[in-house]
Amino acid sequence: MSFPRLTFPLTIEKRGSQYWIDQQGPFKFGEAVTSFFLEDENFRSVEDGSTLKRRLELRLQLFAKEFGEPVVLTGTAEEFSLLDEDGIVECAIQYDYQRHGRDLVLVEQYTFSSLRDFLYVELGKAILHGNAPRQCRLCGRWFLHEQGDRAIYCERIAPGEEVKTCREVGARAVFENKLQSEETWKLYKRAYKKYYARVMKGHMSREDFNAWVERAAAKRDSTILLLEATKGTEKRAALIEELRVELNRD
Repeated sequence: MSFPRLTFPLTIEKRGSQYWIDQQGPFKFGEAVTSFFLEDENFRSVEDGSTLKRRLELRLQLFAKEFGEPVVLTGTAEEFSLLDEDGIVECAIQYDYQRHGRDLVLVEQYTFSSLRDFLYVELGKAILHGNAPRQCRLCGRWFLHEQGDRAIYCERIAPGEEVKTCREVGARAVFENKLQSEETWKLYKRAYKKYYARVMKGHMSREDFNAWVERAAAKRDSTILLLEATKGTEKRAALIEELRVELNRD
């Protein structure tokens, strides 16, 4: 995504859910903050940019539920208290009618004196429209998450790949992990039924069965976590086999 070089005072024209900068656009709300997080060249000269980025990230965390994200707060109490202190922005707003073809369109014009004020408002408008910057779960780079989009991976070329995108690689990994996670439960349920049958037939005590259940559940859960963190079909298959052997050990 490419933005014009921003100079202040900066005026944007909002029409519906999009906006224009010096007749360039339309831009979706959230694009500017995403570009800022990506250190777009038009934002690199910003003084104290790391502090501004951190405060924008904390605001994203606070309002995560507004766009369907789980609320995970990583900031300290002191950091969040500072958000209350600097939450006020200054901008001038006026309304104007502009002719587009035969129609007159109502335009909101916002004028900002600083990048901070612009990004705070741009992020707020983005969240109101269901958009927000999101970090790719695979490469870690920011991308714009739009309303209704459940993607957790971006569409850039994935690390170590020449053609496949993070979204393609990530989707495949999620599918494989789901299959293998389900396989761990299948193995556990089969073993559970086998040992429970022994209890019913009097071949195994209730105390021994309960001890087995505790060990088996712990092994099942640890295997699921290992599968999520392990790459490679052969390595994951080995973990599944190890679980099968452990669950059926007499």
